[in-house]
Amino acid sequence: MELLVAQLLNGLVYGVLLFFMAAGLSLIFGLMNVVNLAHGSFFMLGAFIGFSIFHLTGSFWLALVLAPIPVVMIGIVMELWFLRPLYARGHMDQVLLTFGFTFVFYDLVQTVWGKVVLTLPTPASLQSTVHIGLGVFSAYRLFLIGFGFAVALLLWLLLERSRLGAMVRAGVDNAGMAAGLGANIPALFTGVFGFGVLLAALGGVVAGPVLGLYPGMDTDILIPAFIVIVIGGMGSLRGAFVGSLLIGIADTFGKAYLQNVALFLIYLAMIIVLLIRPQGLFGIKYADAPPSALARTIMPSTPRTRALALIALLALIALPFGLADYPRALIAEIFIFAIFAMSLDLILGFTGLMSLGHAAFFGLGAYSVAVLGAQFGLNAWLGLVAGVLIAAAGAGLIGFFCVRSGGIPFLMLTLAFSQLVFSVALKWRDVTGGSDGMPLAMQPSFFGFSLSHSLVMYFMTLVFFVAVYLGLRRLINAPLGHAFIGIRENEARMAAIGYPTRAYKLLAFTIAGAIAGLAGGLYVIYNGFISSDAVYWTASGDILIMTMLGGAGTLIGPPIGAAAFLLMKNVVSSYSEHWLSIIGVAFICCVLFFPGGIWGAVQKLQPAGAKP
Repeated sequence: MELLVAQLLNGLVYGVLLFFMAAGLSLIFGLMNVVNLAHGSFFMLGAFIGFSIFHLTGSFWLALVLAPIPVVMIGIVMELWFLRPLYARGHMDQVLLTFGFTFVFYDLVQTVWGKVVLTLPTPASLQSTVHIGLGVFSAYRLFLIGFGFAVALLLWLLLERSRLGAMVRAGVDNAGMAAGLGANIPALFTGVFGFGVLLAALGGVVAGPVLGLYPGMDTDILIPAFIVIVIGGMGSLRGAFVGSLLIGIADTFGKAYLQNVALFLIYLAMIIVLLIRPQGLFGIKYADAPPSALARTIMPSTPRTRALALIALLALIALPFGLADYPRALIAEIFIFAIFAMSLDLILGFTGLMSLGHAAFFGLGAYSVAVLGAQFGLNAWLGLVAGVLIAAAGAGLIGFFCVRSGGIPFLMLTLAFSQLVFSVALKWRDVTGGSDGMPLAMQPSFFGFSLSHSLVMYFMTLVFFVAVYLGLRRLINAPLGHAFIGIRENEARMAAIGYPTRAYKLLAFTIAGAIAGLAGGLYVIYNGFISSDAVYWTASGDILIMTMLGGAGTLIGPPIGAAAFLLMKNVVSSYSEHWLSIIGVAFICCVLFFPGGIWGAVQKLQPAGAKP
């Protein structure tokens, strides 16, 4: 019995920590319609700044009071200078911008506090234990539960029983009408954003003695917090509170008694809620943000574009003969991720569906090649064909549920399904190798040439890249591609004139999944190894960044974005230990100054009559 009570209390502790994150995240989205992937960074910064204040003053309570102040200031500067110019755009730009900030904050934490795990000591007054029945429990954990419930009560009183709370609720329900009645919406936005950052920073400080402090704790808390607000409902304090406690308790009991399926069950619960009630249990329906600035769709070939394409192809053919092994291998990797990015561009740039779970299909293709080779001795090329089919089938099944929604519900559904695939890859160790990964059983040859030679690997990946690019270009310029673009531009109008838009979106999703599976299969042949990290949500975030960085909706932009991302990651990191900050700043600048991505900016520089 005492074990059950202990697990319940541990679940409440974790639930309270999630509430500090989810409450601010939910209010920010509910009022501002902003997707902030850097919210977990404020949690992490609060924890580490609290750690430093504690060691300077020796007081945990001073750390609790003072640590959130600089974090809130950082958050307000971020909202005023960086996020505010994006309010008229859309969620895609917000995702890329805030993802860039996570890189900067992660590098900042590593630089100032190092890469080791730190611990914020428990305050001396709460280091004792408390007897409850037959059990013995930490006084600090009991304080944390009480503190969390007290904060939740104060938030409820502030939002439901004060004039300021009425203004916030009015802004959530209808910002335009609230502004018409005299509410200062820009100041309200800044205040709510700062308040959400304050809650995250407070959560980071109080989590220090329980979870420890380490770079990466931001992403570890962000995804459960997203699950909470999706289940509870974005913009709902009650939903954040109930969802936090439900997920906290379910996660704790699941890890104690159902270790192999705990993660799976939480994402499954999220999927069920989204399918039945997309706005969450207590959330409100909201309008999606306007679409982000996209570069214009590719145009049919002209003699000029065909000549330029031929010159580019000849340059790519000649390039490897003047390079050493490492640059050849790096460019081969770029070709593979260019295929991956183009597959995402089909649904993101041309169909208007923003996915944060595309790595699932990359992983299905990669694991198909590795597992079929290891378990059945299947040749890797046959495994590649099987991987494409399996990825297409997986995309068709997942897409059947996801395309019923759009906007943020679609984004979160794809994330949830992707994390289900990740949990299978992580827990099914006998087949996938789990977190240790698994090697490719035998590397195949390419028309009789060994792929162990970097030159052969280069040309193998180049062939597939060119084939996929030409195939997708033909698809986009065909009537089917025009239907995809029509759905992106105005789905309601396409439905009104008789197009079954849901079926078309499912077809686009399936084709994109198949091509992502091809990229995954090629990657395991190239790398000789695959692990569950390739399916984690951050892998989906990376490919989303590549696509948007180069220019979504252009087809040539995603390969440019993949090249830019991987070159920065591999080349910059060899010259500077602060390569994460450099990449993050590059993303931020791209969003602010090149809204159509790199290729979109290049097109704007050309004379009007010279654009391809």
